[in-house]
Amino acid sequence: MRDALTEIEVIKQLKYRYFRLLDCKRWTELAECFTADATTAYDSGRFAYSGREAILEFLSGALGSAAVISLHQGHHPEITLVADHRA
Repeated sequence: MRDALTEIEVIKQLKYRYFRLLDCKRWTELAECFTADATTAYDSGRFAYSGREAILEFLSGALGSAAVISLHQGHHPEITLVADHRA
């Protein structure tokens, strides 16, 4: 396992890549941010999806229109590593 600071930096970069690709509507590249078995919950769980394809279908449907402009930002991450493949 890489050291904890390296792992945390990798997670932060993934988060920022997700925001950038989402706001730029680059769906193919955004798909690479998710594992095949990823799960998401948006709006306090009102919109919950399982699987990369379902997540991308929701995001592109909700934000894909040229009339929709989004600007996601993330600051001050609090990341705790709890196992080799969990944070």
